[in-house]
This record gives sequence, C-alpha cells and structure tokens, in this order.
Amino acid sequence: MSPPAENLVRFYPSAPLSAQEAREFVAAELRRAEASTSAVNDLGLIVSELVANSIEHGDGGTIVVRVDPDAGACCTVTVGSGLASKRPPLDPATWTVAPPDQRSGRGLGIVRHLADEITVALVSGRLDITCRRRR
Repeated sequence: MSPPAENLVRFYPSAPLSAQEAREFVAAELRRAEASTSAVNDLGLIVSELVANSIEHGDGGTIVVRVDPDAGACCTVTVGSGLASKRPPLDPATWTVAPPDQRSGRGLGIVRHLADEITVALVSGRLDITCRRRR
C-alpha cells in the first residue's frame, strides 16, 4: 500500500470544467491509496455532482475539494463553497432523485445513494459537504 496521504486540498473556480477536474483529482488520489475501484468511481461521481451544485447554486467563488483517502476504513471527500443565499443547509435524509420527467434535481439524490455517511456544515458563510464511503 502507498504511504498514507494527508488531507489533500485543491481549489477550483466556479466553472463547468471544474467538476471534471475535481473528479479526476479525487480519483487519482484514491487510486494512489489503493482504494477499491467502486470507491474510486463512487467518490469521483459524488465530487463531480457536489462541484456542479456549487457552480449552479453557490456564490460564484472558489470551490474547495478535500480528499482523505486513508480515513481509517473509509475514504472521505469534502466539497466546500460559498452560499448564494442564506438558506440553511439541507438535511441529507431529504435528498432524493428527481423523477425522469424533471430536467434536473438528481445530483443530491445520487450523492445520498452512493455515500455511506454525509455531513453538511455551514461555517462562516461557506457550505461544506463531507461524504464518507467504505473502502
């Protein structure tokens, strides 16, 4: 197994290409830590969905992506961004996948389905969503 990585951080602009770049960053770090293929794929998709939501619903500022591939028996990713509104963070238990006839609204439902644990925190005007998945 590769040496454990520290909590790795990257910063992305609020732009469409950032979702793909963040997904590639997370996947590369998880592969380096020898996470399972399903953990790599699931957490990569989780990050791209959360970054896309940050782009669409955030304040347009920098998006922060953290990955901890060696968080015990889990891999952890966090996506943080500024809020465009003062709405309180949503409870992950309410995240569902939109019906097929809806044009959007699937991302958070997908995240809820793929993550083993989700934490939502509002800190100093920034929304951090942390997802953990068993290796």
